[in-house]
Amino acid sequence: MKTLLSVLLTLLLVAPSFATADESADEIMKKAHLNSYYAGDDGRSMMAMLVYAKGQDKPLQKMFTILKKDLEEGGPQKFFIYFHQPTDIKKTTFLVHKYVDQDDYRRLYIPASDKVIPIAGSRKQDPFMGSDYSYEDISGRHFSKDQHKIAGEESITIQEKQESVTYQTYAMESVPKEKEEKIAKIKSWIDKKTYTPIQVEFINHDGKVYKRYQSYDIQPIDGFPTIMRRVMESPLEGTHTVILLHPKKTNYNLGIPEDIFTDRSLRNPPMQYLN
Repeated sequence: MKTLLSVLLTLLLVAPSFATADESADEIMKKAHLNSYYAGDDGRSMMAMLVYAKGQDKPLQKMFTILKKDLEEGGPQKFFIYFHQPTDIKKTTFLVHKYVDQDDYRRLYIPASDKVIPIAGSRKQDPFMGSDYSYEDISGRHFSKDQHKIAGEESITIQEKQESVTYQTYAMESVPKEKEEKIAKIKSWIDKKTYTPIQVEFINHDGKVYKRYQSYDIQPIDGFPTIMRRVMESPLEGTHTVILLHPKKTNYNLGIPEDIFTDRSLRNPPMQYLN
């Protein structure tokens, strides 16, 4: 009788844990997404993007400022990007209206030809401005596009300059709900304290990691944990890209008006928010 009671108690305690784990997985990835892409109601970051070609120690450097406006927490957003350097792409602008349930609206303005070029919203995995980052990496892959599960809890160590930093993380596995051309599975390691993605691996249909992302130097800015240095490498291509945020030109809740996120700003950018 005692043994039967023990078995029944075990079933009652263990069975609900699977549902809880599934809910927790979704909640963890939702928090990670919100913290990474929805900090504040709006924001500005000046960034240096260092693109390292295969076998090259000297990178091609591009500098740009990105503005973002949240229309709904976890929902639609608007982005505006202005390139400061190098000279051949200076004044190039890029506009994104990000949606959850439909393709994004994307427009690229090329000042040399004075043309506005539509970028198909469906091509989210294409390289962003010749880097290892995709368009989706810049604006964010929405957590609802994947099925998530907790694979475990792991310590992950990131080497930062002269010291190493160890994070206690949730090890997550995510599979696209709809089959995609490149992504078969995504593995993520999410910091348990700040819900910041510390490392992310993108796995193709051959089971190989074709992109690996890592976060470095996480600092609080205006009360939000902010990744000051990001690295995306492409192991199969032998290339990598580093993005560095300018600490004095990264801010949140600036009161950026929504009406600057329009096609009109492509040719007439809002320089008061970009310098």
